[in-house]
Amino acid sequence: MMSSLRNGDYSLRPLQRLCLPLKDWVALSALSGHDEQENIRELSSDLNIAKNGSADVHLGNAIKLAKQSRVHRLIQTVRLARLIVDCITCECVDCFDPDGSFLESNDIATKSFLVEILMPGGSPESPAVPFSANEIVQKYDRSQIKIILEGSLKVALAPEFDRKMRFLIDDVIEPGVFEEIGLLFYELFTQDASIFPSNKVFSHNSDSSALSANTSHEKNPPEKLNNKEYSEDGGGSINDLDAFHAFKRLDLSSSMDSLQQHCLPIPICRLISDLIEYSSHFLSLNDVRSELTQILEEPEIFLYEENIYQVGLSFNDNRLHGRVEELSTLVQIVMTVPDLSDSNVSAVVLVGGDPGAGKSTLIKTVGDSIHTEGWHFLSCKFDRLAQNQPLSTISSAFNCCFEKIVKIKLDLENNIRTDEALAHYLAAVTALVETNVTASGIVVLSKLIPCLKTLFPDIFCRLVVDDDDDCCGNGEKKEKECYAESNGGGKNCNGSTSDDHDDEDCLISVSRKNRLHYLFQRLVRSISSPAVPMMLFLDDLQWADKESLDLLTSLVIDVDQPGLDEDTGPKCVCFFLAFRSAEGQKNESFLACIEALEGSASAQVTRLNLEGMDIDGTNDMISDALKLPIRLTRPLSTVVQKKTLGNPLYIKLFMITMFELQALRYSLKERRWLWDISTIQEKSMVQDLALLLSQKMLRMPRDMQEALTFLSCFGMKVHVDVLDLASVAEELSTRIIYLDISVKEGILEYDGDNYAFPHDLIQQAAYDRVPKEDILSLHFRIGMCILTKCGFPANVDLRHPTAFLAFEQIMMAEDLDVCDPSLRLNLVSLFLRVGKDCIKVAAFASALLYFERGISVFGEEGWKHDYELCLSLHESACHACYLNALPDKVTKYKDIVMSRTKNFMEQIKTHHINMLTLATTGKIREAVGTFFVVMKNLGEEFPIIVDPSYILSRVVEAKVALSNISTETLLAISKMTDKKKQWAMRFMDAIIPYMFTISPIYLPIIAVRMVLHTLNYGLVKESAFGLYTFSFSILCILQDVDEACRWTNSTLLILDRFNATTLYPKINQSQYSFLLYMKKPFQSITNALHENRQDALMVGDVEFAVLSYFMHCQFALFTGTRLSDVDKKCFALSKEMVHDFFLCTFCSTANL
Repeated sequence: MMSSLRNGDYSLRPLQRLCLPLKDWVALSALSGHDEQENIRELSSDLNIAKNGSADVHLGNAIKLAKQSRVHRLIQTVRLARLIVDCITCECVDCFDPDGSFLESNDIATKSFLVEILMPGGSPESPAVPFSANEIVQKYDRSQIKIILEGSLKVALAPEFDRKMRFLIDDVIEPGVFEEIGLLFYELFTQDASIFPSNKVFSHNSDSSALSANTSHEKNPPEKLNNKEYSEDGGGSINDLDAFHAFKRLDLSSSMDSLQQHCLPIPICRLISDLIEYSSHFLSLNDVRSELTQILEEPEIFLYEENIYQVGLSFNDNRLHGRVEELSTLVQIVMTVPDLSDSNVSAVVLVGGDPGAGKSTLIKTVGDSIHTEGWHFLSCKFDRLAQNQPLSTISSAFNCCFEKIVKIKLDLENNIRTDEALAHYLAAVTALVETNVTASGIVVLSKLIPCLKTLFPDIFCRLVVDDDDDCCGNGEKKEKECYAESNGGGKNCNGSTSDDHDDEDCLISVSRKNRLHYLFQRLVRSISSPAVPMMLFLDDLQWADKESLDLLTSLVIDVDQPGLDEDTGPKCVCFFLAFRSAEGQKNESFLACIEALEGSASAQVTRLNLEGMDIDGTNDMISDALKLPIRLTRPLSTVVQKKTLGNPLYIKLFMITMFELQALRYSLKERRWLWDISTIQEKSMVQDLALLLSQKMLRMPRDMQEALTFLSCFGMKVHVDVLDLASVAEELSTRIIYLDISVKEGILEYDGDNYAFPHDLIQQAAYDRVPKEDILSLHFRIGMCILTKCGFPANVDLRHPTAFLAFEQIMMAEDLDVCDPSLRLNLVSLFLRVGKDCIKVAAFASALLYFERGISVFGEEGWKHDYELCLSLHESACHACYLNALPDKVTKYKDIVMSRTKNFMEQIKTHHINMLTLATTGKIREAVGTFFVVMKNLGEEFPIIVDPSYILSRVVEAKVALSNISTETLLAISKMTDKKKQWAMRFMDAIIPYMFTISPIYLPIIAVRMVLHTLNYGLVKESAFGLYTFSFSILCILQDVDEACRWTNSTLLILDRFNATTLYPKINQSQYSFLLYMKKPFQSITNALHENRQDALMVGDVEFAVLSYFMHCQFALFTGTRLSDVDKKCFALSKEMVHDFFLCTFCSTANL
């Protein structure tokens, strides 16, 4: 290799590793930096000449080139700092040498180190080729020297010092050694050869004049000091070191000023100056190395300086401090998620702690790190006050995820991006969502996730949405079915209602919630996989509404068990749930949710409780805020730690308070923060953060306090357009002025569209500063102001988010009396409408709140002023209590209705709800007793004693009545209009499943009664199940298979007429299980039952989904299926049945 150099082959290719003395490497770096500066000067001169001497151009060029010059200086500084860290590290080992050698001041010199450079493409195993800087300058051009400097470095001790300079990094060293280290750093960072007696760096080679000229300063130091001469030997060593060190100390009497003249960053200057002048501040080399490492790892703080005085005291809320161990634990959990997916187990991490402990920052740090690894990171935050629309918080996380997918789609369509991998990913995701969720499911979810409309325009272009939020097709049956399924009924294409009753069926309401949960489960499975896992972060879960907690539980405890559904892939999701420990204990729904997750076999739950940071974390946070090394901030951090117990939010507010009290200030002279440690020590310990924030609020101008209180009524964040709607014109401008001032002072944040509080405790302090009566009145005024601008009372669009915001504000004024009778009546009517809309989106808890608020506003006088409206409110409240599994409240509202109503028909809906409540809570005999009482009052009395002959005669009677009725004639029968008969059909339809368990002998009688009512009074959708039950009776009693199959087929056509497609799975399960297997092969029945399970889940009918798969497993035993496969299916079925029972128990007990 050396021979090739001697022959003039100066290519870098043969060279893999170079080795040169540290001082030579520094000289090369100085030469490269000098060249860069010269190039900048030449460019500046050329630009100024080209621009004809314009003053503005000169100034612009000067600024631009000054920035370039500064960047090159920083690159050079960083390069050298990294080298010095390596120098410190290579001196230290994990144990003492046997000879007990220690570090001496004479060892601290450039002669002690060699720099090994690994060239690009080189092998670490190749032998190092020794070079001097002179040889490199002579043999390589400047571009090649730049490549050499950019090569990866390794610092090694010179051979003669290899054993002598070995010691522990934390060993206590004499202060004199640190002084010598500071002098060495000065020499290296300034790259100053002028302090040496000769201005030639490499005296052993006469050809190094170019290098010497580039690395020497204009001033020439004296060649003699104290009548002693100095010279450098070929290796760069210096004779008479004591005299030379004395010279260096004399020349560096003001080291800080001298260093700043070299344009070094202030933290570098301060470190070197302190090593020279205040060496007693350091204990070990670890202090020096840690400070240099901190400067290198945080260049935006320590290298790219800014005017701190103008910025003020600021904290980086997105940076994590003092949580290394916790972060490592969470990352390890995340890495196990793909392995859990095969067993259908979700990782759930419960992160609790006090407010301000840093829970959100910790989890977001994990999310940001895995997002770059290809994960989906979804996050949302629940608000103590703002719960605008039901499920809006949790669905917003999914909407943000699909916004990114939509952006990919638009970029590909507009050729902004042409990445084939992205195109493949988009196609795969859209195909999976459309297949697994189905078109009708996408329509349902689009009401909560609007981006789905943009992602799947073909589905929505076939649908026409009217004012009642129902759809009709363009003539194709498939399209009509799509939306009919999405709503679980509703209007058919002619606009007629499938349910002639004023209120929707209780069973349909329950199935709608089940269906929504199942669709979210399918959606999660579609967008997550072991290749692209998903992390869902729910913040401040202690404030989540019950609907969101129920949905969360369903997502974690997924209904699809491995082996049940081969269409969807494994779920690959982890859930991070952050909450305040103290507030969480007060929320019973929250506690029930956590208990459900921890008790489920489908969740691997990890608990993590965040406490205050230790002193190192506190010091790191304060160092970051003050932009000072941790060595300098440790005394202050020790005091702050005692005052705040290491709580990050407490630390932030305590430091801001000290800044406001002038105990902490920025010194322009020192160009750093200074503090009065004695004054800070006198301050009391932070024990009540709310009190501290309240005191801070009181120091603000009154108008600013009122503006912040107004903003706090909306929760953590509010859009500027909402402020406009909620304010009168003369108030808005004043509020905006003070809100903007608050943004400048760091009390608020503003992103161009939204004002937001940095932390919910600040929002709470602003909210709690006024008496309760005043804040309730403010809520009411805000709500009415928004409602009025939305068209109240004449025309309010309940689907608009702003309208829900108004309702929420009025709801929060819970104890406020409404004196105006007209206003009270309009508000109660509005509460009734909003509550019914909440039921349509399965927000049952929210619905109950609206109904009960309407009852509260109306009071006892409501029965006198508007009897019909008051009755409807109580019936709806009773309905909502049933949906929320509150049997005691059902009884309460039932008794009120019974005592207030004027006739039996006004009680009929309440009786229906009460019967279902009794049946679903296990009181089946009481439910059957209620059924017979109600039927008697409707004129539908049943015999007390039933014998087989009576049953046979009734079945024959109905068969004869149907003998002359064709299917077409049956479907042509007009709709039932008699209200009593309608309710009779509804009661009989609801009681059949429960009658089967305790008194099946009545089933044929009930079925016959339903068939005859259909023939005599008209069709209703309940006629379908009545006709099917009659078919089953024909099969069992008359054993007429053909006749039974004939009327079974007619039941589906009746459902088609009423667009009641949600009842398909119920009918199909019954006929496949008990009838059609007599006419069709077992294999086809087995497959049909498997598909019916999926159909039942898609409409929310969990009960018949389980029954379908139960019968599927039974028939599989007779179709030649491997018994091992059947065993797997049975095991999966048992897990699903346990899951369903578990969820039902959770939902039933959450409110008890």
